[in-house]
Amino acid sequence: MIKAEKKQMVKELVKEFGEVDNFYFADFTGINAEDVTRLRSQLRAEKAYMKVVKNRLLARILKQLDVEISDPDVLRGPTAVLYSQEDILVPARKVDEFATNEVPIRFKGAFIEGRFLNEAGVEKLAKIPSRDGLLSQMLGVFEGMKSAMVMTLKAKLNELILVLGSLRDHKEEE
Repeated sequence: MIKAEKKQMVKELVKEFGEVDNFYFADFTGINAEDVTRLRSQLRAEKAYMKVVKNRLLARILKQLDVEISDPDVLRGPTAVLYSQEDILVPARKVDEFATNEVPIRFKGAFIEGRFLNEAGVEKLAKIPSRDGLLSQMLGVFEGMKSAMVMTLKAKLNELILVLGSLRDHKEEE
């Protein structure tokens, strides 16, 4: 790639990356083209993207965006940058999903909302359920509370009926 092409690429990626505040860095050594294509299409379906950029160019891009990576190993070896325009956790979940399916891809780190996260921090993020998953969990909790409330009220009503029946029997005996 000639110098003018590199400058143009940096300019375009600065503009593209400047629209988001989440960057995941992944090592994709050993992953085949078919798996990369599958990962990219699954990411695109959720408005998330994966770009493979040379580390020197990536360092320039991040510097222009005022993104500081505290671990220099993040920019060593093959690096894919993943980011999302909507749900910042989508790249973390998708890469984690691929890694559990025997695809050799792993996180190097991430820069999310102004903070650098190491590999362990990103893996914790990947375990957070999706928005729909969290909503369904909350719905389950509310349904459980509603059922418990109904059962409690029903038990108290049954107790009241027993007490009233006992009072009726006691009045009849008098």
